[in-house]
Amino acid sequence: MFYSRPDIKPLGWDLTGLPTPNGSRNFDGLTSDGHALDFRFSSGWLTVERDEEEVLSQQIAPFGITDIWPEDICDILGLTVNGEKISAEPLPPMSRGFDWSGRMTYWRSSHRIKWDDEAEILVRTITNTFPGSVLLQPSWGSGLRVRCRQIKFLMRTDEMVSIGIDCDKSRLEKMLAAETVSDDEFHSVLTHRIDVIRSDHDADLTGIKFIRARGADELDLNYDVQAQRSYRIETEFRTDDVRAQEVMKELLAIINGFFCRGIQVVNLQTGAVIGEDRSDEEDTRSYSRSLRDWCMERPNRYLSVGILQDKERVFVGYRPL
Repeated sequence: MFYSRPDIKPLGWDLTGLPTPNGSRNFDGLTSDGHALDFRFSSGWLTVERDEEEVLSQQIAPFGITDIWPEDICDILGLTVNGEKISAEPLPPMSRGFDWSGRMTYWRSSHRIKWDDEAEILVRTITNTFPGSVLLQPSWGSGLRVRCRQIKFLMRTDEMVSIGIDCDKSRLEKMLAAETVSDDEFHSVLTHRIDVIRSDHDADLTGIKFIRARGADELDLNYDVQAQRSYRIETEFRTDDVRAQEVMKELLAIINGFFCRGIQVVNLQTGAVIGEDRSDEEDTRSYSRSLRDWCMERPNRYLSVGILQDKERVFVGYRPL
């Protein structure tokens, strides 16, 4: 999913002062005509209440982004303070902070793959698409100092890899030879960079442990789920960078060719299809084509299994569409 400046119609309210922090996620405000405001930013979602009535709730950043400044809130929502327009301070190019101004564009997606060498194949597909690209593994230490090493290929045990595209070879060699470099230098050398990050961390992606702990084995259900891994694909670039736009277009073509979306919900006890979901705007439920093909070979194969908590517990399987 792309993130940049949120598409929010200006609220047009005038405040008596900048929103003030109230806890780790909330900001309080007061309009010049006496309305109490509450702004909440959590897990990428911005929620606005006026006099305890919700006015807005919208995702403006990926899950995991936690910091936002009062100036950003005013700028995003079209708020003034004592009649004065508030503009957020621009972040340095490729800063590790999140920029809602529209100067930066971010891509975040998450994908399920088979346990075998699919991640390695995906990374190799990306590097083959961009001749001369390099595989790097950065590690951030204190003071945002970065240690970086180059690798030839991704291994199953690797947590992440940064794919550097169009790198200046002399600057790259200098960075790799240094003990550490600044975060700014790292981002400067890797202006066009794609991160592939393993994100499952022992999570029960299949759902088997979850339903077994809730009595599924007592029902003699007929289902088969294959071991999986989950990876995030992340990149960010200056919105007006033409080369970055070309790289993003190529990356999207790879993602669309490698992964599928859309799930069918099946009652594991009756085999009846009880629902479909074709939407995945945040790219969190994508799965590889080979995982889809494996599932479609037999009717009892599923991407994952789980429970629908309606009036009574229903064990379900999720199949590709």
